[in-house]
Amino acid sequence: MLDFAAVKRQINDMVREQRNRREELAQRVQRAWEQMMVWSGDWTPLIEKVRGSKTSWLLARITEPAHRIHPRPPRPPQLTVVATDGSQIFPDRHEVSDCYLLNIGAVALPYGSGARPLLSARPLLFFQDADLTVQWNGRRIPVTPEIIGLRRTLLEMEELVRLAQSNAPPRLALVDGTLILWTLEGRPADYKATMLKTYLEHLDTLREHRVPVAAYISAPGSTDVVNALRVGLCPYSFANCDFCEYKHKPDPLPCAPIEGVSDAMLFARLLSHVGERSAVFRSASSVLAEYGEHAVCFFYLHVGAEIARVEIPQWVAEDDALLDLVHSGVADQAEKGRGYPVALAEAHAQAVVRGAEREMFYRMMEDTFIRSDVPVRLSLKARTKRTPGV
Repeated sequence: MLDFAAVKRQINDMVREQRNRREELAQRVQRAWEQMMVWSGDWTPLIEKVRGSKTSWLLARITEPAHRIHPRPPRPPQLTVVATDGSQIFPDRHEVSDCYLLNIGAVALPYGSGARPLLSARPLLFFQDADLTVQWNGRRIPVTPEIIGLRRTLLEMEELVRLAQSNAPPRLALVDGTLILWTLEGRPADYKATMLKTYLEHLDTLREHRVPVAAYISAPGSTDVVNALRVGLCPYSFANCDFCEYKHKPDPLPCAPIEGVSDAMLFARLLSHVGERSAVFRSASSVLAEYGEHAVCFFYLHVGAEIARVEIPQWVAEDDALLDLVHSGVADQAEKGRGYPVALAEAHAQAVVRGAEREMFYRMMEDTFIRSDVPVRLSLKARTKRTPGV
């Protein structure tokens, strides 16, 4: 049982600390904005310095003046927005059988054509040995939640491609989250190559059909752009955090004045009108080394209630028409969804598996096993939960 009186006292302490930190953070944001304006005349020196620096934090690659603001372009009179999202029931060793379920929600919202919207969900049950294990370096190991999450991402992308191909242009494809497969970092080369090949093939298909794909990140905490500005504060010709002599001095580091500022905080200071977007930046993540033309770029978008991060492949960033389509389409979707893209909200609603549905799934599985004279394996923990003693 939760002691709410004790929790409330700790919440009060947290609020006091947050109030004290707010003013300091506002000063840091102002300093970051001023640092951005320092380079507004010529970004070339900072671009070169970022390119030659070695830091312990992720740096944005600057592709155009970072302070540039792009107004919202008009949305095409006709546009079909397709989106997917997924949910899952992870394997539970206490339950009837080893298995997991992925539920893929799909949405196609046509505008200006009079066509009917599509809302659907496709549940997929995985129970074969090949589903429950993966082979790494000649060894088979059980799947983990991260591996299941990656499989879900691939299925979401597969469904997104199907939706895009079955609708007339112009089309915009949206996913929730990121285009960067962070979970592949540090994985064995054979497994990484297999998963990445499938993912990039889906992106290839979207490029062939000229369907721009964008990943929408709400409340982003990324600091790639601010980190590039921190490099600008470094007194060395090129930053190298491994050999920074200032780390051994009692004074704050030269780059410390804007530490703790997120990109969203900075661009909330820069973007003053709903629908405006920032310059396009390129991610320098090592995960993208094999993405080729699908290397991930991003920009920040003022959607009213927040500053969102929108990720796009390089081939979208380099095509002005596709980039404008993403800008106008995502801004329009966020406006229709009161600050969050309506297509993604609907895809999530189709995909989400709620607690009651999860319990029904296990009860359905147990009942089917019993009726088919298949032995039911339930742990004592699971039995206790289903038949409480009080």
